[in-house]
Amino acid sequence: MAKRIHSVLLILLSLAVTATTVWVLIYGRDFYQTVPSERPRHELFRILRPAGTVGHGLGILGSAMVLLLLVYSLRKRAGFMQRWGNLRTWLRYHIFLGIAGPVLITLHTAFKVQGLVAVSYWSMVAVAVSGFFGRFLYQQIPRNVLGEALGETEIEDRREELLVTMADEHGLQENGLEALEDIALGRLSRLPVGVALMALPFLNLALARSLRRWQGNRNSVGASGAMDSAREWVLLTRRLHLFRQINSLFHYWHVFHKPFAVIMILVMIVHVAVAVLLGYTWLA
Repeated sequence: MAKRIHSVLLILLSLAVTATTVWVLIYGRDFYQTVPSERPRHELFRILRPAGTVGHGLGILGSAMVLLLLVYSLRKRAGFMQRWGNLRTWLRYHIFLGIAGPVLITLHTAFKVQGLVAVSYWSMVAVAVSGFFGRFLYQQIPRNVLGEALGETEIEDRREELLVTMADEHGLQENGLEALEDIALGRLSRLPVGVALMALPFLNLALARSLRRWQGNRNSVGASGAMDSAREWVLLTRRLHLFRQINSLFHYWHVFHKPFAVIMILVMIVHVAVAVLLGYTWLA
């Protein structure tokens, strides 16, 4: 029930941000297409410029979303927050904020970025782009029902448990297991890690067809319930194969992602502080 509520809420928030973005782009199309040097004479200048009524509001909302991204990091590390909901749910909000925030801040800039704030803006873009890559890596690491990453031993234990289930309850035999191993790693093991990571989603998309062919040709399992176990076993086997490489890539991803995030936040705070000191307050 809670998962459904969060899904509905995220959909509504996404629709709200999308509607706002579309409205601003349509409403200000002529302004945004105007040469920057001519914009002060445009009728929408006082509304859509970064310090304007709409532009400033978008900046405040986008900046608040970017700052809220830090709450996810606290949820992962602060001991008192460890049981505050499912980590995957937190990540879904983190991803939403990581997309919506930069979009609204881009509208706030009126597509004109220069000076010190450009450092924060392009750091934000780097964080957002690397975030997409990090999300992909995150999805490849098997997790428990709480969203916590499983260790290599836990993955192995789960694979063994699935094999026992398929053997005892569905009659899995040696030839069926060999064929299942070929489905899991036959192509993947011959690819470099970078190529394997890119190919993995396509291999997973074709998994259902491969498993149906495996079940029909080998006649090694009985009821369709075995297909769920076989599918989980294949996915775990593929992810275990890439486990060490993924962890290594996560290390390098953090090395890239975190510094840009820190630069983005620090420069943004300086930008906001200077704007307030100079009297650029919203609706004042």
